[in-house]
Amino acid sequence: MKEILDKSGFEIPGGVKIGLGICVALGILMFIIGLATGDHDGLVRTWETLLINVMFWGGLAQSGVIWAVIWQLTDAKWARPFKRMAEGFGAFLPVCFFLFILVFFGSHVLYEWVEHPFMHHGVAVKQGWLNMHFFVTRNIFWLVLLYGISYLFVITSLKPDFGLARQLSDGWGGKFGDFLLKGYGRQENEVVRLELISRKLAPILALAYAIGASFLAWDFIMTLDQEWFSTLFGVFVIIGSLQSALGILLAVSVTCRSKFQLEEYITINRLHDLAKMMFAFSLLWTYMGFSQYIVIWYGNIPEETPFLIIRSFEQPWQTLLLVLIFWLFISVFLLLLPKTTCRTPWFIRIMGIYVAAGQWLAMYFLIVPSLQHEGHYHFYFGFHEILITLGFAGAFFLCYLKFLSNVPLLPISDKHLCKTWHGH
Repeated sequence: MKEILDKSGFEIPGGVKIGLGICVALGILMFIIGLATGDHDGLVRTWETLLINVMFWGGLAQSGVIWAVIWQLTDAKWARPFKRMAEGFGAFLPVCFFLFILVFFGSHVLYEWVEHPFMHHGVAVKQGWLNMHFFVTRNIFWLVLLYGISYLFVITSLKPDFGLARQLSDGWGGKFGDFLLKGYGRQENEVVRLELISRKLAPILALAYAIGASFLAWDFIMTLDQEWFSTLFGVFVIIGSLQSALGILLAVSVTCRSKFQLEEYITINRLHDLAKMMFAFSLLWTYMGFSQYIVIWYGNIPEETPFLIIRSFEQPWQTLLLVLIFWLFISVFLLLLPKTTCRTPWFIRIMGIYVAAGQWLAMYFLIVPSLQHEGHYHFYFGFHEILITLGFAGAFFLCYLKFLSNVPLLPISDKHLCKTWHGH
């Protein structure tokens, strides 16, 4: 484990820091310009781009932690080298909390049911649910609950690693290590105690995620069209977030494997399994989308059909729907079905980024048509969308790299961590 510690605690290259910082600055500047100088269409594009990215990057950050939870619950030995890298996604959650709060300030632009001083466009029968006070209260509750349990889960996972690191290298981890190990007992006892806590936190967080993430999807996306509803929508969004997290995790794992010489732990067999997991989630995402579509099509209820009619028959959304089907289902199916491609590191790194980008576009597809008026549908992809998205990407990877640079890259105290795995 000493060899892993020697490769951990790296310094983020100055050029990378500057590049990501510039991305963040450009995103903030574009958001401010969009609010200050844009006309009504520019204002809508600014807020809708913020919402797209909050839902995408926030879902991705939470899903990374959930993958670590899934591997904890299933006692998955093959996935242990990926666990720390998945937990690192949670470093973006504190930033994400404030970005969700920011969305509330754009509610009067995004949601037609928000009360205005002289008018109210909400559906009367839904006013008990769709009112600003309850909207803010319930979503802050879910965010605090999810992020709070996620924090406890990740901290519980980190402590025994830092305890072992201090035994192998005195003072390892600096002030962050001192903070984590305050009141820490004997290593052998703490490993057992913290493992029990993790096993209790994991199912609680998994259940909270299933319910809370569904509520966030319903409230922040589905209520853009206040009359439309689907019981499958929350699950559909969750599956997309989990798949995008797998995509980024694949790209990061291949990069870390090469850069830090972790080939003995992040083996080709393990990368193959992670790529196949992403392949499986492509099928699951498509299945959920089709299940939602076919039930609404057969039901033909006026409250349910407009959402799908706009996206299926109106241009440019019909074309974008076909692009997404090819992007996230057909191409992923064909390219990741062969065993050879799933065992080619450079290829699956590209595929991971490809799938994550496709899920961002899917989030755009879910949100933007609901904010445009009938007969005036347009696919916008200009400075608003590019720069604000770059800002989110820069902030996410700054938080992620800062986390990874301060922790052991692999869960060194985990009893299931082993150098090689041959598929048994």
